[in-house]
Amino acid sequence: MGDVRIRASEWVLAVITTDREYRPAGAPVFYARDRDDLERIALYLCRSALATAHEVIPGTLIIMRH
Repeated sequence: MGDVRIRASEWVLAVITTDREYRPAGAPVFYARDRDDLERIALYLCRSALATAHEVIPGTLIIMRH
């Protein structure tokens, strides 16, 4: 078998959060006004990138390619 190393940075496409103090590194960050805005942004990004959203902490989602 070949070398199958996968880095998280290859799979995480974006971070969406309602916390303006949150500053993750390695992916684009989208700041949402509230929970509805968070879900709307996630829906559009997931549809356009053929990806899925995962809530890592309340108010913060990561968009991942699977």
